Amino acid sequence: MRNILVTGANKGIGLAVVEESLRRHADVQMLLCSRDPARGEQALATLIQRDASWRDRVSAVTLDVADEESVRRARGTLLAQQPNLTLHGIVNNAGLGLGTVAQTIDVNLLGIHHVCEAFAPLVGPGGRIVNVTSASAANFVANCSPERRAFFTDPDISWTQLADFVRTCGELEPARLAEFGFMSDSPYGFSKACANSYTLWLARQHPALYVNACTPGFIETDLGKEFLGTRSPAEAGMRPASEGAHVILELLFGQPRGTGHYYGSDALRSPMDRYRAPGSAEFTDRD
Repeated sequence: MRNILVTGANKGIGLAVVEESLRRHADVQMLLCSRDPARGEQALATLIQRDASWRDRVSAVTLDVADEESVRRARGTLLAQQPNLTLHGIVNNAGLGLGTVAQTIDVNLLGIHHVCEAFAPLVGPGGRIVNVTSASAANFVANCSPERRAFFTDPDISWTQLADFVRTCGELEPARLAEFGFMSDSPYGFSKACANSYTLWLARQHPALYVNACTPGFIETDLGKEFLGTRSPAEAGMRPASEGAHVILELLFGQPRGTGHYYGSDALRSPMDRYRAPGSAEFTDRD
């Protein structure tokens, strides 16, 4: 069985990834992670109600990505149950839409780091790590100064550089981000840009794995609805969660063209420093 751990999986895109993986692949064992154990169990019950044959192929795991100790406990619990546990993939899906710079960084960057520090060593050769970021990241970087654009897209960026940088920025009010060469005050876009940069570093640390980031698109989730304002999901052009799972499933089960890349919702490679519309030409290193 291919074991796959998905964070933030009790609803939205995370739950869609778990469900579609079970539906399409008979050889997967899904670890449905939720910071709230009751919500995790409810999501588990919903899946089993939809297809009773999934009962033995999905389990709920209590895991709060922003709490490093919670992540460690989850790892310990799983290894106690399966001492020889090997993962096929990790989907870092848990995210925070609205909050301070520090709050969004805690979930959208440090949360990924906590999970990868704990679980990436369990991923077998050829396995996958998928970091769910956002087109807001590329749009944010596009509006930065040239110096900051170079920082966010540096293929040799180190975790120390990134961690020191976000620690400083986390102490700022959003409006003061301009002092660091940002032309946007979006903590969300900033945090997701950092997650893309982290993907560059993480891929170098795990050369035997496929480590990539992606945007699911503008999807009708609780997080997505935070950006609607007075518009309805239909007016905003939101798509269902099942469509948001498309690129994630491609990166989990398909053949990614390399590692340390960022993919659009159409599962084609995209630049990290500017927006590429779905359906347009795929980005290459020559662009």
